[in-house]
Amino acid sequence: MDLQSVWIIAGVSWILTVLSGIAHQVIREVSWHELEEYCQQKRSDKFGEIFELRERISLGTLLLLTVSAGFAVSCTAYLIFFDRTVDLSNYSFWVSVIFISLALVVAASLVPWAVAQVSAKEFLFHTWQVWWGVSGLAWPLIVSAEFFEDTLSRASGISEEQQQEDEEEAAEDEIMSIVAEAEHDGHIDEEKRDMIEGVMELDDNDVGQVMTPRSRMDALDVNTNWEEMLTYVVKSGRTRIPIYQDKIDHITGILYAKDLLRESLRSESKRRPLKKLIREPMEVPESTLLDEMLQKFLDLHVHMAIVKDEYGGVAGLVTIEDVLEEIVGEIVDEADEEEMDDIRKLSDTVAEVSGTTHVNRLNEAMGLQLPEDQEFDTVSGLIMKQLNEIPRSGRDIIYDNVRFRVEQSNRRYIELVHVEILPESANTGNGNSSNE
Repeated sequence: MDLQSVWIIAGVSWILTVLSGIAHQVIREVSWHELEEYCQQKRSDKFGEIFELRERISLGTLLLLTVSAGFAVSCTAYLIFFDRTVDLSNYSFWVSVIFISLALVVAASLVPWAVAQVSAKEFLFHTWQVWWGVSGLAWPLIVSAEFFEDTLSRASGISEEQQQEDEEEAAEDEIMSIVAEAEHDGHIDEEKRDMIEGVMELDDNDVGQVMTPRSRMDALDVNTNWEEMLTYVVKSGRTRIPIYQDKIDHITGILYAKDLLRESLRSESKRRPLKKLIREPMEVPESTLLDEMLQKFLDLHVHMAIVKDEYGGVAGLVTIEDVLEEIVGEIVDEADEEEMDDIRKLSDTVAEVSGTTHVNRLNEAMGLQLPEDQEFDTVSGLIMKQLNEIPRSGRDIIYDNVRFRVEQSNRRYIELVHVEILPESANTGNGNSSNE
């Protein structure tokens, strides 16, 4: 075997490597939406076939790339160590080897990247039949790879469910890395990145983490008379009110404010009772994941659901707005106007805050370092955690060097809290309380 044979082997390997590398890179970076539009412009039905076998093609081309590169290296090694007709002292031989190595690097990286950036969809569309055939030729290798993967997974004790979770997590990490790169390059801003991240994390949180707890639910007894009902709905500012019978754990329906408004136009003698106005409530367990909850809202065309705890009681309620806020951030409407000003500073060390104020917001406003525990995230939650009860008005506690005095409360939650930062010398420990 002479030097000409080396060039022939290198040329064939280089061509295979280039084509395989391009196909693999294109599969990874092609815009499937643009490819679909391109197929429609060409009046071709290839898109479905390409998309269906995309993973098989990607793995097949990668394996073929590895085999062709290995083939070139093996032939070169054979010529060096076994074929004595090659003169190792020949300068031109070593130049050829170096050139072949560089050519393989270019073929495996630079050329595929350039083609994928410039004409990914065109390349995939016009060479589809070739790669379908390649995936068929690589089928034994693909099956072998999947077999060894399954065998190693079972040997290591990884369940199929765990493996699927790992794959999903890897896919999410890959997507977020692409998003981070796009943000770095200026293609998207921080707000869009946060929205994408929020979508990715919907299946990590359940409705119990975003719901309005039962202690803060605005609800009406089904036997409420018409005047009281109208007054309550107007005062609450809600468009949907849960209706219960006897106790809050027995929700019988949801009252829509628009139904109430329409009924109020009737004469008093023709108005239907509250039982006839309510709509059937949607009930979900507290463990329902947010992505599932959003899909339920979209499928059933409703905006509110009653959340049930593990014992069948009412844990709270969740709205489509609660879920969307995990994606787009806080949504403030007319009904939330008062909540926007939930911290009123009286001085640098004194403030009045609503019970629903988040601890992190109070920390930022007052320069505090109160804990943001997983069991609570509001001032009301912090106080009730320390007292193990809903305190009466006038009750106060001292936490670190901060005095919390409950100014207003009812049987369900704390409405208003007076917050005062005490001198460091007044620090008497966590959770001290008194009645004054």
